[in-house]
Amino acid sequence: MIDDVTLAKWLNDEMDAQEQKAFEASPEFATYKRIREYSAQLTAPEADMDAMYRSISSKKNSPQEIKVRQLNPWLPRIAAVLVILLGGTFFLYTTKTTTEVAGLGERRDFLLPDNSEVVLNSGSEAEYRSWNWDGNRKIELDGEAYFKVAKGEKFDVVTDMGTVTVVGTQFNVKARGDRFDVTCFEGKVKVADGDESVLLTPGKSVAFIKGKMTQLPADENAEPGWITYETTFAAEQLQNVINEMERQYRVEIELKASLPNGGKAYTGTMPMNDMKTALEIIETLYGLKAEKAGNRIILR
Repeated sequence: MIDDVTLAKWLNDEMDAQEQKAFEASPEFATYKRIREYSAQLTAPEADMDAMYRSISSKKNSPQEIKVRQLNPWLPRIAAVLVILLGGTFFLYTTKTTTEVAGLGERRDFLLPDNSEVVLNSGSEAEYRSWNWDGNRKIELDGEAYFKVAKGEKFDVVTDMGTVTVVGTQFNVKARGDRFDVTCFEGKVKVADGDESVLLTPGKSVAFIKGKMTQLPADENAEPGWITYETTFAAEQLQNVINEMERQYRVEIELKASLPNGGKAYTGTMPMNDMKTALEIIETLYGLKAEKAGNRIILR
């Protein structure tokens, strides 16, 4: 923690080379540097004490000697430190983000500032700025989440592969690897990936695979299957199905088999609370055998 005296010396450029080097190496230096730059405009101009003295003397027209008491030279430095600290607090507060994380085998439910509901699937992370939400209605998502947007509320869900713009709707977003899936369950959802965009209505789904848009079969459910531990896949590569099983079951699954083109794409439902059944589906469809070794599974 940087003390006030050190800050004062830095503000007044009174540090020697060794002190300056040590201060710049501190973890707080970058923040104080930014704050100093932002708060520079708050610096008050120096008062002309001689002119002030002459003005007072002429108005009084008195021979009485006026004693001017010199201020403690540390007072402006302390004031500068306070400005830095207050400015730093404001800067950190206004740029602070809230991060929600669902670890492997976990789920995370939370509310956005507008009371919209979000459920994060396993191995997912969401970040948003709770301060001044109305001026920055955006949530950044890495992974998969189900949203129930409050009536009349609007915001964007931003991923590395595309952006979803919504108004009072219910929808699911999954951004994993090189694939970006969105399903609308209520209202309307606008999905944009680069120059391509599509408007989804209830039951409609779309996937962008390596940037190429693909329409998916209609989903008649009222919510995504993974909410009830049944994940639905549409034309999904086997390795991606395996990756999802690893996230849900908190296991390591290694595919030790040579399948043409990585195996045929999988379309169907996979239980995520019954590993035995899930493995049996994989074994049957792809002609594989699962071998268990502790928390590790090998598919041969």
